[in-house]
Amino acid sequence: MSETKKCRLRVGRVFLAMVLTAGTLFGADTIRRSLESHQPYNLTIHGDFRNSEDNAEPLTGNSLSYGTTDEATTAFEGIKYLGYSEFELSKDDISKGILSVYTDKAPASVSDQGHMVDLAEEKNEFYSIVDEKSYLLNKDAAGALNRMMEDYANEIGLADFMVYGTTDTFTGEDSLCPKKFSESKAGYCVDLALNAYGNVLEYDGCDAEGWVVENCWKYGFVVRYPEGKKEKTGNEYCPWHLRYVGEVHAAIMSSKKMCLEEYVDYLEQYTFEEPYSFTFNSESYQIYSVSGNDDRLETRVPISGNYELSGDNRNSFIIMQKN
Repeated sequence: MSETKKCRLRVGRVFLAMVLTAGTLFGADTIRRSLESHQPYNLTIHGDFRNSEDNAEPLTGNSLSYGTTDEATTAFEGIKYLGYSEFELSKDDISKGILSVYTDKAPASVSDQGHMVDLAEEKNEFYSIVDEKSYLLNKDAAGALNRMMEDYANEIGLADFMVYGTTDTFTGEDSLCPKKFSESKAGYCVDLALNAYGNVLEYDGCDAEGWVVENCWKYGFVVRYPEGKKEKTGNEYCPWHLRYVGEVHAAIMSSKKMCLEEYVDYLEQYTFEEPYSFTFNSESYQIYSVSGNDDRLETRVPISGNYELSGDNRNSFIIMQKN
């Protein structure tokens, strides 16, 4: 091969190498700029942005690095909160929700009510209502009550329960519910009596009808004022007064034998960083509290929307997320 051809080949190879090198550098720089300008959605970065020349040791753990041949490497450390968004809570809503503790000094009001339905229109055939008048109840609680009464009728063979009150309770002469409760207006409560061949009898939680006291937690209800808890609740045992708190919370309260006051106190120790974990019906849940003295509190909630929020009518909000 002549010297002229060899020279041309060398020049061609050098030119090709230069083109490939330039393309590689341009591509790397493009990737770097893209990463810098497009942060992942809903991602909060914790830690310092550090120059690679200051790092005597390679980065380890939960970190991401990228760079070019002539620029400093940037590292992200402590990537947290992926899948969560910031959420602001207002103390104006602290009295709303299925876990709010209402007392005579801090009673429920109409503004605390959740979505309501009329039991006269929503009830099934497995129980009755006194006087067939309007009884408003939270929609989820009404559906749970229907399921519970149907299962009770199928297992026990009776359909003898009557709803005696929801947002209000008859406490006049011959009343079988001798006391009104400050929480009833919120729409999560059901007062029960028994229908005995047209006669209304007091429900004492005993005999075959005791099935409701023993099993109501499976449907999201608890006996709001359980036996032996007067020191905490301020009320004697009232098996006829049920409170809807949702299936998961009711299951935890039942397993720990807690009344509502004890339960919300128990949850105060759990935070977003260290939540309470619980498995119910093969599904995993995490529960945490958010509290503070400010009128507005900040926390994080899943961007998926798989969470429930309730105030406790004291100083905290309780968030339950489904994983």
